[in-house]
Formats: sequence, C-alpha cells, structure tokens
Amino acid sequence: MSLFRLAWQNFVLHARRYGALVVSLAFTVFIFFNFENLEYSGSLEGLSADNMEKIGMLIDVVKVVLICFMIFMIAYASNVFLKSQKKEFGVYVFLGLTSSRISVLYMLENMMVGLISIVAGVLSGTLFSYLFAMIFVKVSALGIVAGFSLSGRAVLETCLFFVLIYGVITLRGMRSIRKSSVRDLLSASKQNEKLKEHGRFLVLKALAGCLVLCTGYYFAVKDGGMDVLGNAMIATVCVIIGTYWIFGGFLPFLLQSMQKNKKFLYAHRRLLWVDGLVFRMRQNYRSFAMVCILLICAVTALGCGFTLNNRISAIQQYSMQYDVQIMSMDGDAEAYFDARLPESQMHTVVPVAEANEQLFVPYSSVSDFDLPAFKENECVLLSKGMIISLYTDPGSFSTELDGVHLQCIEDVRTAVLGFMQDKMEVPVYVIGDVLFDRAFGQSDRLYLYNYKFAKEDADLPLSTDDPLVAGIFRMDEDNSSYLWLNTIFTFCVFLFIVFLIAACSILFIKQYNDSFEDIEAYSLLQKIGMDRSVLKHSIIMECSFQFGLDFVIMCVSSFFSLTALSKIAQEPLGMVFVLSNLVILVLMILCDLLCICAVESTLLNRRTV
Repeated sequence: MSLFRLAWQNFVLHARRYGALVVSLAFTVFIFFNFENLEYSGSLEGLSADNMEKIGMLIDVVKVVLICFMIFMIAYASNVFLKSQKKEFGVYVFLGLTSSRISVLYMLENMMVGLISIVAGVLSGTLFSYLFAMIFVKVSALGIVAGFSLSGRAVLETCLFFVLIYGVITLRGMRSIRKSSVRDLLSASKQNEKLKEHGRFLVLKALAGCLVLCTGYYFAVKDGGMDVLGNAMIATVCVIIGTYWIFGGFLPFLLQSMQKNKKFLYAHRRLLWVDGLVFRMRQNYRSFAMVCILLICAVTALGCGFTLNNRISAIQQYSMQYDVQIMSMDGDAEAYFDARLPESQMHTVVPVAEANEQLFVPYSSVSDFDLPAFKENECVLLSKGMIISLYTDPGSFSTELDGVHLQCIEDVRTAVLGFMQDKMEVPVYVIGDVLFDRAFGQSDRLYLYNYKFAKEDADLPLSTDDPLVAGIFRMDEDNSSYLWLNTIFTFCVFLFIVFLIAACSILFIKQYNDSFEDIEAYSLLQKIGMDRSVLKHSIIMECSFQFGLDFVIMCVSSFFSLTALSKIAQEPLGMVFVLSNLVILVLMILCDLLCICAVESTLLNRRTV
C-alpha cells in the first residue's frame, strides 16, 4: 500500500477527529480572508482617500494580530493531534515503516487537513464576504453602501500566509517524529500527563502565582502619569505569569487534595472525573492558562472597543457642541450678536484669559456643565479631544497663577468650550471666579460667544470683517475627517469574537481529542455493569469543571483590566464588564453542552472489538 493511499485511509478513518481541527483552522482562514478582502476588493470605495488610507492601516494592524493568532491556533491544534497520532505511528514501526516514511505519512495527512481547511475557509469567506462587509460598514457607521467584490490578492495572500505557517508547523512535527523512539511513539499519548510534584511545592507555586497576579492587578489600576505604558506592560506580564502559576500550582494541588480525600472522592460519583483531570493535569493546566489569557484578551478588546467608541463620540462632539463660536474683545457684545444671529435655543458667554502660555476661564461661566466643585486653590483641566491619555493622575496638570499654586483635581474630557477647546494649542483651566477677577483685568480678557441655533440650516450674517468679531467658527456637519475612527470599535468587536471562539475551540479540541484515549476504559466500565448515568455524570463534571474554572478566574482578571481602561479613558465600563462576561458565559455554556454531547457520543455510543 502506498503512503498516499495509507494517509487517505487514515484521514477517512479519523474524519470525525479531524473535523474539530478542520473547523478551527477553517475559521482562522475565514476571518483573515475577510479582512484581506475588505482591504483589497474595493468594498469600501465610497470612502474618501484619507479615510480609506487610515482604515487600511488599521486593517493591517488587525491582520498582524490575526497572523499571530493563526500561528498560535494552528500550532496548538496541530500539537494536540500529533500527540494523539504518535501511538498509531509507533505501531507502524513494527510493520516495517521507518521514521522517515512515517514523517512523510504525517505530512501527507496534514496536507489533506490543510487543503480542506484552506478551501473551506476561503469558500466560506467568499460566500459571506458581502455580508461581512455590510456588517462592518453598518457597525462602523461609515455612511456608505458596501459593494460586493472579490480580490485575487486577498485569496493569494491568505493562502500564502496559511501555507507558510501550516508548513513550518508540519515540518516541526515531522522533525519530532523522526527524533522519537518507538517507546516514545507508543507512549506519547499518555506520558508525562500526571503532574508529579509535592504538595508543598504546589502550594508555594500557587501562592507565588497569587502574589504575581495581585502585583499585576496593582499596576493595572495604579496612577502612573507618563509611566502608565510601563505599568501596563508590567501588569500584562504579571497577569500572564500569575495565571500560569495559579493553574500550574493551585489547580493540581486542589485536584490532588480531592483525590486523596477518599470520603469526598467516593461521594456523589466524583471518582471518575477527578481521576481523569488529575491524570492529564500536566497538559490540562497549560490549556486552562492559555484559554483564560485568551478570554481576558477578549474582554479587554471589547472594553477597548467601547472605550474608544465613547471617546470618538466625545471627540466629534467638540465640533458639534455649538453651531457657531465667536471670539470677541468686547465683553458687552452679547446683545449685538443676539440681534444679528438667528433664533438660538442656547447660548453662553465665556471670558477667557491667557497667562504663562495657559488659558483660564472662570467657573461661573461654565457652571452649567457637570464639572466637579473645587476650592480657590484648585482647578479643573479642560482636555482636548483625544482617544487615549498617558496621564491617569490629574495632579500631573497642576499649575500656578498669580503666585497661587493650583492643584488640578480632575481632567474633564467633555466639550465644554466646543471646537475652541479642542483646537487650542495650550492647556485650558477652569478656576475660581475670585482668583480669575484678581488675576485678570477687563483688558486682559477675550470673550467666547457660543450659540446653538433652533434651526439646523440657519444663515450666519457675521464674518471676521465685523469690528467686534476677532474670530469665528461654524460647525461643519459634512466633516468626515474622523469617520475612520468609527472602525476601531468594529475591529475590537471582531477581535473579541475571534479570541472568544478560539478559547472555546481550544477547550473543545483538547477534551474531545482526549476522549478517544478513554474509549477502551469506558467500554470496559460498561461491560462490567457500571450504570450509564454514572458515566454520563463523570463526563459532564469533567467537561464543565474545565469551562467553569476558566470563566471564574477570567472574571476576576477582566475586572481589573477593565478598571485600568476605565481609569485611562475616564469612562465607566461596569456595563461592558457585565455584558461581556454574560456573552462569554452563554457561549461557554453552549460550547460545554456541545462538548459533553460529542464526548458522550465517543465514549458511550461506541464499542471496541
């Protein structure tokens, strides 16, 4: 029998096991292809050149993240299936096949899996490309009609990246097979699974994990000023290491303690699922840690999406807060402007003064806005429109005026002064009226007259030729310079979905693949008369324990990650935390139920010869 025919026979024989791998790989191809096609197919050709260029840059960033995700997902899935195949390859050695020919057999099987995956991914991506583009345009509020178009470059680059990544990982697997002895091949599926470490060492490892994790949480919520990026990096590293040690120390200690407590172990039919988890603990805790980190990334990505969406809306509000803003040197020109301007539904007059390359406004002129109350030696900063700030400590903006040190108590990121607040090249502070009157005389002040008209299409019969007008700004409703920013939210939502599905896929693939190793054991238990309800309960508990544990630890870590985002963006993210965790919980429950059904079908509905 030729190697190709043997590879095809194995592929058909194990089609059920390969199904999970093909689906996960096809999903990565599907996502990557759609972003490629979105960039190169001309689906967004209704956008301006500037917006399209910036959206293209964002798509490139997302593609880099997706490539990293593809590498991780393909490597993990391939490693899980290679480990389960090694026992079968060990049998081939006894049939006369050399390690080199077995590695070629492995390559042929992988080629079949890869070919089906890439064809399924590209075809499904092509089928749903128009829907994908429409959803992208709708969620991003781009105001254009998505076109249906396919790009040959998108197909070529998708295939090229996938073949390159999958090929390198396949070569790595071939090298592993060639270096494995017959004993290694025969016992690969069961070796080094039970974590043989003393309880004291596991406790120390768990305590160290908690300490490192708490350190990460501390840096995540710490006010850092210009050090906020460094704090974020420290927090990220600590959370990853801490999560890994928690799963590598606390989880094995917990399960081994459950296994040693015979009263607990034999009650409520816990023996089978506890022993099953302990036996595969070395691989399981690593999978748990990876899944938990992916889920934290998913929640953080969604939190970033909502934060950026709110900040972008706030940025756009700077130019839409007022219909017109007039700068004048005359503080008594309100009646003059009221008589010449259309009927307004709201207007304000704000005195502005400059000192030490900083602008100051009195509190009474902006008191209608939701500004915090402050004392005479304190102030509030009116920020420019920004997506994110490196400063999380308002004290960093403290200043001095007229010999008085002003402690900044808050950085306000709402459009109090409208367009002028966003375009001023110097900081703008709100101070007490007494200090403002003492520091600035009438001749030192500039007055900002802000109007919101009752009619949207009202005419403006004023210009800079008027002697009382020093400057004027009119809102431009057709301004689309910020349109590209709307896509950031959509990208973050897609990344949330990708990370979430990847996490659930890893748990499903691991448990479903492990179930094939237990077929003989469960068949024997059924033959000796063990009740099927006991076996079903064991399967349910083993699957649900893995999904549930990851969800609980993810909830704690995601709370701190969203708290850190909330401090940086000054946006409340409590609702995002609740909604994201509810979505994750629902999907994990569905995936858990699907996994339970698949494992039950494998273990309880099959018979060994």
